[in-house]
Amino acid sequence: MAATARAAPDLKRLAGGSPGGRKLAKPVLHFSLSWAQDETPDKGEMNRAVDQSLEALGLEGHEALVVAHEDTRHPHVHVIANRVDPETGRAAKLDNSKLRLSRWAEGYEREQGRIRCERRVENNERRRAGHQVVRGPSDRPRHWARVRREGMQPGRARRARKPRREDRVDMEAWRHGEADAWETVAGGRGTNFRHLETRARKEWAELHKRQEEMRQRLDRESRSVRGRLRIWRLARSLRELAGAIRGRTDLVEGWREDLERYHRDERAELGKAHGERAREIERGWGKFYRNRLVEAERRAWSVRETTREREREQTRERERERTITPTFVPRPPRTKGHDRGGGGFER
Repeated sequence: MAATARAAPDLKRLAGGSPGGRKLAKPVLHFSLSWAQDETPDKGEMNRAVDQSLEALGLEGHEALVVAHEDTRHPHVHVIANRVDPETGRAAKLDNSKLRLSRWAEGYEREQGRIRCERRVENNERRRAGHQVVRGPSDRPRHWARVRREGMQPGRARRARKPRREDRVDMEAWRHGEADAWETVAGGRGTNFRHLETRARKEWAELHKRQEEMRQRLDRESRSVRGRLRIWRLARSLRELAGAIRGRTDLVEGWREDLERYHRDERAELGKAHGERAREIERGWGKFYRNRLVEAERRAWSVRETTREREREQTRERERERTITPTFVPRPPRTKGHDRGGGGFER
């Protein structure tokens, strides 16, 4: 796949097309297909579903790697497909790929004879009718450009380093400690980011409102000579005095461009401030998580040592009991003469 992506210009040239075009930042697409817990698809059924999904995305004939997993309660496959066509070198267009997969999944469930996701059917019907889709309270749309700029990622993977010497710690105790630490981190981190998001939404709304008022004010002031002179006083440019009096169009457009440049700087500064605050939250909870892992490992080591000491004490106790308890040795029988005290002679 990497060789095909790198050879895309040559493949385009060999196919008779132009070798130019923007270079793909992500030439590989990854998605997964999951079945329900009560379903047991075989290898052939999985391959058939993968071929149909690739065809729905327009990736039939493209290179693809399929990996089937059964490490969870439901069987699923991971599909890693190359967007670059190995024959033409052109990249497949993936516009509305999620919607295309949603329509294919609905058809696949109808083919299987059972609809398992009613919400998907309802949303697809509303899309076909041109209406807005149904969303739950946690599915509200988010401004992902702002999310990436501010660093408020939806949820990062759980990273827990296991102890280096697992034979020296009680792993069950360590897992309990790590689970408690992650539960605390997940709850606290989510609360902090919700507060940050609420604060960010408010500040962004205030900024957009203030910037819109400034743009409207510039439009109003630029319609009159007095207003243009007020703007000119702020610029303090004698070269623009005559243009301000005449109401020159290019001068007003220049003022608008300057104002828009100033607004972009304001938005960048606000996004930078929110991003720094998000990174502070990440660093703080990351440090807390690492410290809790150290404490969990220390407690697990203590539990292991206590268990070993108890075992050693029990071993010593058993050895002590075997040493102190006397063994029974039978005494030899005594003769009659010795019993009578007659020196061993009978009278």
